[in-house]
Amino acid sequence: MSSRLSDIDLKLLQVFIAVVESGGFGQAQAVLNLSPSRLSTMIAELESRLEMRLCQRGRVGFRLTERGQEVYQAALRLVAGLEAFRAEIGAMRGKLVGNLAIGLVDSIISNPAAKIAAAINAFCQRQHEVHVTLHIDAPQELERKVQDGRLDLGIGAFHHVLPSLRYRALFLEEQTLYCSKAHPLFDCDEAMLTPEELLRHDYGGRGYMEGKRPLKFKAKASSYSMEGLAMLVLSGAFIAYLPSHYAEQWVAKGEMRALLPNRMSYQSLFEVVTRRSATQQAPAQAFLDDLARTHGQVSGGLASNMARPIIASI
Repeated sequence: MSSRLSDIDLKLLQVFIAVVESGGFGQAQAVLNLSPSRLSTMIAELESRLEMRLCQRGRVGFRLTERGQEVYQAALRLVAGLEAFRAEIGAMRGKLVGNLAIGLVDSIISNPAAKIAAAINAFCQRQHEVHVTLHIDAPQELERKVQDGRLDLGIGAFHHVLPSLRYRALFLEEQTLYCSKAHPLFDCDEAMLTPEELLRHDYGGRGYMEGKRPLKFKAKASSYSMEGLAMLVLSGAFIAYLPSHYAEQWVAKGEMRALLPNRMSYQSLFEVVTRRSATQQAPAQAFLDDLARTHGQVSGGLASNMARPIIASI
């Protein structure tokens, strides 16, 4: 590849990024809508133009070479630079231009405290030519993808602090312990539901770090999604924590029961996370401003028991 980039070079690098982020050729075929042979040819062409092997593929699976990892990081920086250029030109024209990648944890849509849909609506009222993508992932994955630039921001409950990221409080979510009507505890009298009794039953935990729960359960099963945890509860074999707003659909039908909600429930702080080292591009900054307004942080701020700085400091 010469020192001058052509449109073909950019296209090949974008295909390479998609392959890496898809975890290999199989998933990337569907994302890019390319045949296996065409995709393989394009990666081979990129390797030829760069004069280096980028990845190992075949029966052993997909794996980046050391040079491939370096090219991937350089390609991410290149794409980010192009997006920054487009955003600056758009700002000169009085428009938001580019892409906005938002990451969310699953099953917060029914939380009345989460005004994310309203923030998206407010953003879309702006003059813009922005392609918005929503990604659903576990909290640690959201942090990782914000760190490496694949996401502009992530919204979730994060139970540690990475020094390279900035965390700003957004809203609270109540977590309550549940069993299903198929579980032995469902018909148990409230007076019999002691913490000691709860600890005797198999617990379904989250595959990622959980908040500070009133009891230290040892998980006998786990899931990385709320839907997976709800399935464990509905099986009748496990008790598990679910967001109260999410579990209400089963509670209302008599299919789940909250267990000692006054003693066992706890609050999760949901935050928006961004990179500390990066200046927010115009679309991301505009959306962060809309998040602040829709969550009432311009005039009154958030609940006083929230430990981290509020989003209004953006």
